[in-house]
Amino acid sequence: MSRPESPRPARLLPRHAAMYKNLGLVRRRGAAAAYVDTWSIAPRAALLLALLALLAPAAARGGDDLVVRDSASLPAPPAIALIEPAKTGGILAPGKAFRFRVTADRPVETGAIRVWLNGEEVTERLRVEGTPTSREATLEGLAPNTSYRAKITAENARGSTECVARFYTYRDKVDGYRGIWYTLGEITGPYGDKNSGGLAFCANHTLTPMAVYAPQVEKTFFVYGGTTGPEDRYLLAMASYYDHKLHRVPRPTIVRDQRGVDDPHDNPSLTIDQAGHVWVFIAGRGRHRPGQIFRSKQPYSVDAFDEIISREQTYSQIWYVPGKGFFHLLTLYTRGRELYWETSPDGRNWTAEPARDLPKLAGFDGHYQVSRLDGSKIGTAFNYHPGGKPDRRTNLYYVQTTDFGQTWTTVDGRRLTTPLDNTENPALVVDYQAQGRLFYISKLVFDEESRPVILGVSSGGYAPGPRNDPRLWEITRWTGEKWVTSVVTQSDHNYDSGALYIDGGRWMVIGPALAGPQVYFTGGEVGLWASTDRGANWSLERRITENSPMNHSYVRRPHNPADPFFAVWADGDSSRLSPSRLYFTNSTGDRLYMLPYQMDAEYAEPVLLDPPTPPPADASNLSGSESRLKKTQ
Repeated sequence: MSRPESPRPARLLPRHAAMYKNLGLVRRRGAAAAYVDTWSIAPRAALLLALLALLAPAAARGGDDLVVRDSASLPAPPAIALIEPAKTGGILAPGKAFRFRVTADRPVETGAIRVWLNGEEVTERLRVEGTPTSREATLEGLAPNTSYRAKITAENARGSTECVARFYTYRDKVDGYRGIWYTLGEITGPYGDKNSGGLAFCANHTLTPMAVYAPQVEKTFFVYGGTTGPEDRYLLAMASYYDHKLHRVPRPTIVRDQRGVDDPHDNPSLTIDQAGHVWVFIAGRGRHRPGQIFRSKQPYSVDAFDEIISREQTYSQIWYVPGKGFFHLLTLYTRGRELYWETSPDGRNWTAEPARDLPKLAGFDGHYQVSRLDGSKIGTAFNYHPGGKPDRRTNLYYVQTTDFGQTWTTVDGRRLTTPLDNTENPALVVDYQAQGRLFYISKLVFDEESRPVILGVSSGGYAPGPRNDPRLWEITRWTGEKWVTSVVTQSDHNYDSGALYIDGGRWMVIGPALAGPQVYFTGGEVGLWASTDRGANWSLERRITENSPMNHSYVRRPHNPADPFFAVWADGDSSRLSPSRLYFTNSTGDRLYMLPYQMDAEYAEPVLLDPPTPPPADASNLSGSESRLKKTQ
């Protein structure tokens, strides 16, 4: 498992909020976002009386010089801040001890600092150093692969503080499948944020593929954005596999601990080379958070990885072409989100300066793309962001290469000059901008004649809620002569994203387009739509999930899916922080499985949900709820 240096935590409170906290009127949080209780009522009352006494003379003079001083000058009880790990919910690196700092403006005796782990007091094991007003405490002797809940108290003449923090001593594995929960934090309102919920497989328009079936070993390898516990937003880049022959999954592997990052834009993608090595490409974010490339130490294994390079790269879409090597489509934030590509015959040599060295595919205001490998052909479909604003994303473009990136052409073979640098170019497929609509791209596949078929959602605007209805799930396909668009269904959110399948004359879409428990929030209930006339007409064939407690989101398909691991996704309450579980279904949608959230052994069978209703997502009983469910294939 790879662990970067921890970013320095910094959380600033508004001045008025800090003042009320110091008055004891609201709860307080430490620098590492650990929960801190209000202090006892007696010191609080004494402080209020003292404050009133200070203000009384000014009030008697008519209030002319009545001034509330900065809260930093008000007395306060001891402050507790985590040092290692730096954030609650974090993982202690091997050999590290649990450490925290206690600071105060009045002395704190060493005996006034106490610690409990998982309900048991361990104060006698605590080593306390420093001065009476700045103590540093260290707790060693922690068991590996264990979840800990630490309660810390500190007391002095000003009062007492209690801090509760969760941390973990996982090494290379996690004892269950836990998806990351996330919200963009850009919109607040009755319909929530633009994008929120269980985003373990976010996003179709950024990372591809996230699952690949390996017929040589009858396993589907997959990656996802995981986390440490049901109350944590602490991103882990995870890798695992489903064993089709044994119908089981191992404990998932931590490819990289993203210490301090909670953003699934940093999720991984993967491919498998000709020798069977699993390659994981982890996205960075913008130009300040690097991405990485990893290679499994052993073929067809996710037990351990070697880091090949860390550098600027985002939204990796990685394809292995037998006999040629790796074809990497990626995004760089050079002038907005611009599209680039690169190749490597063996995956060992990559430029350390992508923005300087790589050829640019498209760069007019910004883009999101979806790509696909079909034999020796690699195609990519993308939108564009007017003014560099993803909230205005629109239009649909398609380009392809059949000579490993030497040349790029339109679907009908017209050669293109790269980079594409304006909106009016031969790769334009649908002019959604002229229609006054946005376009959220989801999936690209090829039909039996190797013609591209593109799935996406068109919308009246970026904000959630009914005013931007209808959100139309649309298929755009190349007939050999022209592009044709048809409607599959409609849903209630722009980021409702699904998977597209073509098997001869049977076309299918699996996705969260049905209304879920959090209406007009990201995701919904998952359904299966089918067409037998090449996508001209569609009908709902099956409701894959029903009566779910939380929305399902971001349904993904393996690169070459095999039953029963045909589509995979995560759930999560899109309206508030919640646990997030992982699911998969078969090609007919009549068997719904949940991956085990808590594992007591090295391997476990997926949980068959029959009826297809996930259990409640109460963080306190996630492990116990699975025992009531079926575990038969």
